[in-house]
Amino acid sequence: MANPLPLFELELRIARLPAISRAAHLGAPLLHARRLVELWAVDGDDDASLTEAFRLLDADAVAGVILRTSVARDYPSDLRHWAPPSFTDMLDELRACAWQAALDGALLVTGIKGVRGTRRQQILSAELPRLTPDWRLSRLVCDGGGGDLPDKFIDVRVRRPPAKPVVRAKPTQDQVDAAAKDLLETRSPDSLTEEEVQTALESLGATREQVRAGIKNAGASRPRGRPKK
Repeated sequence: MANPLPLFELELRIARLPAISRAAHLGAPLLHARRLVELWAVDGDDDASLTEAFRLLDADAVAGVILRTSVARDYPSDLRHWAPPSFTDMLDELRACAWQAALDGALLVTGIKGVRGTRRQQILSAELPRLTPDWRLSRLVCDGGGGDLPDKFIDVRVRRPPAKPVVRAKPTQDQVDAAAKDLLETRSPDSLTEEEVQTALESLGATREQVRAGIKNAGASRPRGRPKK
């Protein structure tokens, strides 16, 4: 889990950020959001406590919170610098945005069921609307604060979903033929081994059968390589 950042330390780090020029105009909220996201970033696939779920929001979401908070309140500024809202003023909405992201499935939520539980489990998206976050204690309670203890989750953590693997579409035979022809015309077939041609075409997602047909259809002599039995 990501190392926790006490609120007072976070506020101190934010206070030390350089001032943003008024020349940034409408771009100031996004600029400030990017700095905040970098400042409290969670490494890789680490999870964060429910208390700090806002640390998993992207810059666009944080910028929206900054803009809405700035409009709702009157912050002192000068002619040279834009005055961002304080972190304390944004915290409630940052957490609300993180909770909405969890409800939408953009963030995964895990916890230990009941105070006597020992095993961490993922909390299904269908369960979340019936639960209420207790941000201070990083727990989820039944909607309205009622219900039996087994229906509550403690030590709740939030993380980003794992990245989906990139699935490369299989090329058509015509595409493999064209790639083989281009490869064999660009370089002399005598300078290519069979393994080099095969590797180059398979990197496109072609099957062994497509590779063999591609070389044949290209109308070029067979690349040199081990003699076929």
